[in-house]
Amino acid sequence: MDSISQSILNFIENISLTWQLIVLSFFSFAEGLPIIGSILPGGTIAIFAGSLSANGTMNAFLAFLLVGISSFLGDMVGFLLGKKSLHFKWIKNIVHNEKFKKSWDLFDRHVAIITIFGKLIPVIRSTPSLLAAVRGVKSRKYILYSFTGSLLWGAVGIYAGNFFTKYFGEKVISFIFILIIISILIVLIQQTIKQARNKIK
Repeated sequence: MDSISQSILNFIENISLTWQLIVLSFFSFAEGLPIIGSILPGGTIAIFAGSLSANGTMNAFLAFLLVGISSFLGDMVGFLLGKKSLHFKWIKNIVHNEKFKKSWDLFDRHVAIITIFGKLIPVIRSTPSLLAAVRGVKSRKYILYSFTGSLLWGAVGIYAGNFFTKYFGEKVISFIFILIIISILIVLIQQTIKQARNKIK
C-alpha cells in the first residue's frame, strides 16, 4: 500500500500546482451544483487534497480556501437556477402541494442548519440551494448560510485528510485515491444501466 501511495505522490508531484488547484476547484464547484453534485466524488477529493497537504504536496490553507469558495460558487449557481425555475408549473405544484407541507415547514424552520451542516453530508450537500430558492429564502440570508457551510466543509474536508494522513501514514493517500476511483466507476455503471433501461423501454 505504501508503494502505491508513493507512486500516486510521484504522479501528482509531476503535475503542475496550477492544474492541481484547477482540478480541486472544479470538483468542489461541481459538487455544489444540484443533481450533478450528488454523483461527483468532490467530497472525497477534498479529503484527498487534505491528505496531500500532510507531506507538503499541496498547501492546506490554500486548498481549504479553494474548496470553500468553489463550493460556495457552485451553491450560488444552484440558488440562481432555483430562482429562474419558479415559473415552471411542476415546480409550483411541488412547492405548494399539501402532501409536502410538513416537510416544507420543517425545511423553512431549519434552513440555516440544513444549509450549513448539510454541507458535511454527501448527496445532501448539493440540494439546499435549489430548495431554498424555490421556497423564497432571501438571497442575503442564503449567501450567509452557504458561505458559512462551504467554509466549514472546506475546513473539515481538508484538515480531516491532513490529520488522518499524519496519524496513520501515507497509506491513507492510496486508500482515498482508490475510493475516488470506485466512486467514479459506480457512477459510470449506474449511468450505463440507466441508459440501457431507457433503451429497453
